[in-house]
Amino acid sequence: MSYSLAISNGDLVQQGSRLGLVYGVDKLRQDINCWLLERYGGDRFHVNMGSILQEFIGGIISESSRAEVQAEIFRVLQNYQSMQLKRFKENPQQLSASELLVSVDDIATSVGYDTIWASVKLRNGSNQSTTIKVATNA
Repeated sequence: MSYSLAISNGDLVQQGSRLGLVYGVDKLRQDINCWLLERYGGDRFHVNMGSILQEFIGGIISESSRAEVQAEIFRVLQNYQSMQLKRFKENPQQLSASELLVSVDDIATSVGYDTIWASVKLRNGSNQSTTIKVATNA
């Protein structure tokens, strides 16, 4: 089982004199949120991490915009799942079933001139369903 430092509104979460931690499905939710909001190619140590969702903001919104955003979110989730599979093959004890992304059940999006809203319904290795809501703006 792995863990991450808890993040809320871009800041580390403090719990008394310690930093908060997230495990399981909460870690999965936080990781995917970070992957979707991080600019693609912005981390030289994790070159496949991130999305190009910011590039849709401020452009012309057409009939295909929602489909393009959904495809980008799905691409990011596939990259995340590939990274998890690689980690799992290297050391299966490192990940718990509750933090494994098993399936993407639904991606609902809405695109405005300055904001993209997405609701992603996922299922983890413990067969728990969770929904991640993401809004990114200029």
